[in-house]
Amino acid sequence: MRPTTLLLAAAMVSFAQAPAFEVASVKPNTAEGRRMSVQFSSDRFTAFDIGVVPLVVLAYDLNLRQISGLAHAFDGRFDIVARAEHRVSSSEMRQMLQSLLADRFKLQIHWETREAPVYSLTVAKGGPKLRRSDTPEADISRVRTPDSAIGAETASGVRYTHESMADFAWALSLISRIDRQVIDNTGIEGHYDFTLAFDPNPVPPAGTDVSPRLGTDIFSAVREQLGLKLESARASIQFLVIDHVERPSAN
Repeated sequence: MRPTTLLLAAAMVSFAQAPAFEVASVKPNTAEGRRMSVQFSSDRFTAFDIGVVPLVVLAYDLNLRQISGLAHAFDGRFDIVARAEHRVSSSEMRQMLQSLLADRFKLQIHWETREAPVYSLTVAKGGPKLRRSDTPEADISRVRTPDSAIGAETASGVRYTHESMADFAWALSLISRIDRQVIDNTGIEGHYDFTLAFDPNPVPPAGTDVSPRLGTDIFSAVREQLGLKLESARASIQFLVIDHVERPSAN
C-alpha cells in the first residue's frame, strides 16, 4: 500500500474512532436577556445562549488568549443539548464537543506554537496563604468552564472553591485587568478554598473626570491575600488557529 493511501486510511480510522454524542440538538437561542450557562454531567452536555468561541474554549480546554483566527467566527448564540451513549470521562466529553464542532459548525483548525508575553504565577516571599479544600469531589464540576473556574462573587470578594493552582491561573487569565495569559509555576499541588477581594476597575476609562479608585488591584490582592505573585515573563504558548467555521443549521 502506498504511503498516501496509508495516511488516508489512518485519518479515516482516527475520524471513525473519535468520540461523538449519541444525540445532539443545536438551536439558535431566541430568549431575551438570558445569560450563558453551561452544565456537564457524566453523560450529558447542556449549554444555553452560548457562542461558537466559548464552545471552542470548552472543547479544547483553552484560554481565550490562546485562540487566533477569530475573524472567521460569527455572532450568534445557541442552545445545545447533547447526550452520550454512556458515562464518559471529562477528556472524552471534550472530544465529543470537538466532534460536534467539526460536524455541526464545520470547524477547521490548526495549531501553532509561539513565544509570547505571559504572567508567571509563583509563590511570594513568606509562602502561600491557602487553605486546603474540604469540598467533596462529587460536588465539583468535572469539566473546567469559565463559570466554574472563575469563582463566585460574594459581598467580600470572589470565592474560589476546590481550586487547583492550574485552574486559578486559567481563571486569572479571564480577568480584564490582566492582559496576557497566566501560567502556573507555583509547584503547589492539591485543591484550595479561598476568597480574593480586588477592584476589577481601579483605573477609570480614558477621557473621563472620574478619579482613580483606591481599591486593591488584582496584582496586589494575589500577593497580599494569597501569598502568591504575578511576574512578567515569556513562554512558548500553543495557539489554536480557526481556519474555517460555519453557522450551523437548526434541528
